[in-house]
Amino acid sequence: MGRSTRRGLTTGPPAEGLDHALLASLRDIVLVRNADGYLTYCSPSVADALGYQPAELEGTRERDLIHASDVEARDDLVAGSPPGGAPLPPIEIRMHDRGGVWHWFETIEINRLDDPDVNGIVTNARDVTARKAESAELLERSLRDPLTGIPNRLALMERLEVALSRAERSRDLVAVLFCDLDDFKIVNDGYGHEFADRVLVEVARRLERLQRKSDTVARIGGDEFVVVCDGLHDIEETTAIASRIHAAIEEPIVIDGRECLITSSIGIATVDGTSVEHADPTALLRNADAAMYRAKRRGRARWHRFDDALVEEASRRFELEADLVPALERGEFVLHYEPIHELARHTIVGVEAFLRWEHPSRGFLASEQFLEIAEQNGMIVSIGAWAMRAACIQARRWRDAGWPGWMSVNLSARELAEPGLADSVAGILDETGVAPDRLWLELTESVLMRATCSATTELTAIQDLGVHIGVDDFGSAHTPLPRLQQLPTDFLKIHGGLVSNLTSDGEIYPPGCDMVAALVQVGTTLGMSVIAEGIQTEVETEILLECGCQFGQGELLARSSATPNRVPVAVSDSPILDARAPRRS
Repeated sequence: MGRSTRRGLTTGPPAEGLDHALLASLRDIVLVRNADGYLTYCSPSVADALGYQPAELEGTRERDLIHASDVEARDDLVAGSPPGGAPLPPIEIRMHDRGGVWHWFETIEINRLDDPDVNGIVTNARDVTARKAESAELLERSLRDPLTGIPNRLALMERLEVALSRAERSRDLVAVLFCDLDDFKIVNDGYGHEFADRVLVEVARRLERLQRKSDTVARIGGDEFVVVCDGLHDIEETTAIASRIHAAIEEPIVIDGRECLITSSIGIATVDGTSVEHADPTALLRNADAAMYRAKRRGRARWHRFDDALVEEASRRFELEADLVPALERGEFVLHYEPIHELARHTIVGVEAFLRWEHPSRGFLASEQFLEIAEQNGMIVSIGAWAMRAACIQARRWRDAGWPGWMSVNLSARELAEPGLADSVAGILDETGVAPDRLWLELTESVLMRATCSATTELTAIQDLGVHIGVDDFGSAHTPLPRLQQLPTDFLKIHGGLVSNLTSDGEIYPPGCDMVAALVQVGTTLGMSVIAEGIQTEVETEILLECGCQFGQGELLARSSATPNRVPVAVSDSPILDARAPRRS
């Protein structure tokens, strides 16, 4: 390349300072600019990288190639470098090609202004556009849930930080809604993981359709979704948001012709603009999580707002979970038994086993105080198996002592979803020597309503053993009659709340009586035994008999069981019949 003169500057390659053959072979761009910032040399590779011939650039301002946002940082770096110094640390800048497209380059600057053979600052630039794009894609992927494509926990926390910063300026309200799908393990185990994954994707799409431009919808694991909303003016707005989420999720999901019905429990935590500067994103998410658990404990398919009382409750829950892990091995669980009467003959025909935890420091805990924790951490499977075995052992003892009544045991949603449940039941019956028809298994109406095909098959296999299957809390979930006919059930237990509704202020309440009579009629029409729960008064017993209800249990009947001729052999005479189940070996 010959030397030329442009704008009074001598251009062309420095004859002595640079190896021409080497420079011509490099893929990297080598640029030399003088003290005034004009290019005195461009290596041949500039043609491939930027589409310019070297002669077109030589004599032009080097900074005209560089993105305006990058020039200042580069100049600041070079300004602190004395002539003859070592190469400066690499930085990334953008340079445009002939068509105006920006490319990313990693550049290393060397100040050779004191070298007469160079007389300039040498820039070695390597095109890293592809690498930057790949890094950006990897970063984007690291912030996205791989299944649903929506933001993940990491992205959620970043966006929550941004939302809190905005609220500090605007003084508006920020809300975090923690949404957990109810009993989703049943979907996973019953329909299969692929189907369940597609359900999660559909839920994500529905939540996305609800969000405003400034909202964030994220999946933070399993069946847990979080919605962050800022710019709210009133805490009551969160109620409307939660209601819309519920409605969107509860719409039937149909995949490949298979319908799935799910509900969600939502916890809400908020912070307003006046206190946002002290808000911690992690604590805000934790508070929403605690509120969600409160919603689940209150019956699922609902929302709850975080309040100060939940702080103590969350701490207590954490402690209980830690204590629950060794409780089974320590033999801390006990079964209490409540008698079931044949109402017309005032005779005990069965008992229902209730699980209690004899906590070393808290005393006796009812099942509702700890079973939800056991459901969520999976311990319910082993605890449930222990309870069924212990109840059957007690039933065998009573049978050997001359009382042949049945033993009723509750099954949870998690146990129902566990593969091989029928085999486990068969094994316990063989081990304890209890006749299958003496074991009655209860599942709540809401659990049976959501039973999958595989769960229904498992129940049918249990029924085929001769075990009775029943619907607990009947009347609380409004099961359609066709669905009830499809389930392998032998008995119904009318919800205690409906029984207490038979009277009002001591007087017979006709609407309540009509409801119970209708439920009894459903059971008898389908050939099922009907048991009324929660009987507390003689009036309730009389009304139930008039309605045609065959069996009952509750506080009134438990007290009457204290008379010698009505107590099962070898059972204590306490109002709630109790007998410690064998400790686990």
